[in-house]
Amino acid sequence: MENYHAAVDLLRVFALAVGSLVILAGVWHGALAARGPGGRGRVAGRMLNHAALGLDFFVGATLLNLAINPTWTAVATTAVTIVVRKLLTFSLDLPRREPGIPSDAPATGSRTSTRRPGA
Repeated sequence: MENYHAAVDLLRVFALAVGSLVILAGVWHGALAARGPGGRGRVAGRMLNHAALGLDFFVGATLLNLAINPTWTAVATTAVTIVVRKLLTFSLDLPRREPGIPSDAPATGSRTSTRRPGA
């Protein structure tokens, strides 16, 4: 049984490390790609996608922690991680739900103006 706990704990640490690296890579790539005019809107969705993927690994790690150590603290940590992941997913979907933007449009933050010149 001790080997099982050690293996699951190793898998949990691995998931945390991979999630952290995915988030770090997304932020790094976004920081490099955001240079120049209009860069911030161009890479915001990409950075959020990396953060969401990294948080998926964090959710897996907290679920593994809950399996090893079923305490109320582990339950609360898992719940908070899942809520943060869901809020991030919701924020990724917001630009697609705004009027005038088709639902299959990428969430890049760039929109065309519907105002007429001189109006």
